[in-house]
Amino acid sequence: MNMKKILLPIFLLLLLMLQSCTTKKEMLYLQDLDSYANSTLVYTSTKIQPNDILKIDVGDLNPVVAAPFNMNVGTTNGQTSVEMMKLSGYLVTPQGNIMMPILNEVKVGGLTPTSVEQKIKERLIGEGYLVNPTVQVRVLNNKFTILGEVNSPGVIPFSEESISLLDAIGLAKDLTYSAVRKDIKLIREVDGKRLVFHIDLTTASWMNNPNFRIRQNDVIVVEPNKLKANSGGLIKDPIQVLGITASLLAVVLLIAQ
Repeated sequence: MNMKKILLPIFLLLLLMLQSCTTKKEMLYLQDLDSYANSTLVYTSTKIQPNDILKIDVGDLNPVVAAPFNMNVGTTNGQTSVEMMKLSGYLVTPQGNIMMPILNEVKVGGLTPTSVEQKIKERLIGEGYLVNPTVQVRVLNNKFTILGEVNSPGVIPFSEESISLLDAIGLAKDLTYSAVRKDIKLIREVDGKRLVFHIDLTTASWMNNPNFRIRQNDVIVVEPNKLKANSGGLIKDPIQVLGITASLLAVVLLIAQ
């Protein structure tokens, strides 16, 4: 048996795989983070969109007069669950409206929760229902979808108005070794338009862009690197590739002896 004819293809395959392996520079997050230390943070409120579910609480010094403006929410074992609140919440129509007791139709689409609070408060006072009301508006069905090269893909709920992209990745149990960190895709629907952002996680420059905070119904797509894509998902990461190659080489050497 000619050892050169056997070993040469294996070494060539091993060399090719080593060239395809992800480099350290492609793996590390926020490599220039120190350059963006002490930068000013900018926060923007998210806008209410169709299919959002709102919880609206109306209060007054006299709870009795405010009661007709509040939805009754059932309880389970004396506690109110989020799912129960969703079922009794205000579903925003495709036209951006909700129907409230007594006030009837209220246009909320495209407004921030704070703006909706002010709008309802002005109507309560202006139409003579309440003198000094308080109004609190919360979106109940905040969630995002994350797909691709993460350890726990799926639809993930969150209770905040928005979260950071790093928070979202953390909730998905981090990216896999095979993830392309230089081109994370963020898909968002705003005012009837679909926006697509491309984010490079190896730099910290994106952290100053308020658009890259995760909002209700965002979709995050993490692509696999070339090695993972070409393997059709059979090879999980470059370390596994090297392990398999080394095992094959050891078998060939034993046979050749």
